[in-house]
Amino acid sequence: MATLKTNYLTDLCLIYRESQFYVLQIPSFYKKMASKYFQFQPQEKIIAYLHSSFIAGLDKRGICLTNKGIYWKSRGMKKGKMLWEEFANIQSITIRKEEMICFNDVEKFQVNQNDYSARKLVSLLKKIKKFIRTHSHEYMCQDYIYPCVSSKELTSICSSFQIHQTPDPKDVLSIEGQLCEEVEKEMRNRLYLPAKEKIVAHLNTYPLQKTEGITVCSKGIYFSKSFKTVYYPWHLFRHVSISVETEELKIAKKHSLSLNSAAVSSGEVMLFLKQIKQHVQALHEKEVDIKQDNKFAWKMLI
Repeated sequence: MATLKTNYLTDLCLIYRESQFYVLQIPSFYKKMASKYFQFQPQEKIIAYLHSSFIAGLDKRGICLTNKGIYWKSRGMKKGKMLWEEFANIQSITIRKEEMICFNDVEKFQVNQNDYSARKLVSLLKKIKKFIRTHSHEYMCQDYIYPCVSSKELTSICSSFQIHQTPDPKDVLSIEGQLCEEVEKEMRNRLYLPAKEKIVAHLNTYPLQKTEGITVCSKGIYFSKSFKTVYYPWHLFRHVSISVETEELKIAKKHSLSLNSAAVSSGEVMLFLKQIKQHVQALHEKEVDIKQDNKFAWKMLI
């Protein structure tokens, strides 16, 4: 069975990925610029990069997360860095004037010069700090292997769900190849999908906006509503709690997606997601070494 390699820092960054915050699929000119400007240590790997300027690629403003630490440069301020072992000892991470990130009440860098939320970045940094304090920065950046979920098997699960739907199944759940080119392009732009990542299926929950709902991709699942998208790679999704309360899909007990306008019942949506979760869980139980499958660490991520 095919496998993929990741680490807990990458997983955390993937969950917080949005516009201008690149994880794994980092544009080459940002990687080259960051490597030259910040002068990383030997064997240092870039995990994520947040471009914090309105002008793409024309200046050096940005925040870079590597397996060694965090680096930053913002308008009118000197560049800086902090290794993870030092970062773990920070007492407070706060926002000043909705855009300035402060460590221990000392201004470090600005964020709100593009679409990415400063509050979202602070939430990510607090998660990283907690993870390091609970485990270690070495453990956070240590690679581990997990099984790759087959797109063919995902398509089969989605197709079996689609067969029983009325009215037209395509109006409820669109399988790969059934999304019109315009909608797929819009969806890829909204979800910031890499060109190589396949859209397996999309369950629309709001007819007036075709891109809202649940999107099953080859590497993970997206829950989208107006102005917000939540993403989980498959190896994390198996740990995510899902429930329905008064036509609201609850995800990880902290996110919600309205099902009031969905063409299918909340029970059917739950059945659809449970079938996928069961399939992913079965793969991990079969392939993953129990010693490296730290459930306590997973809970800190989600």
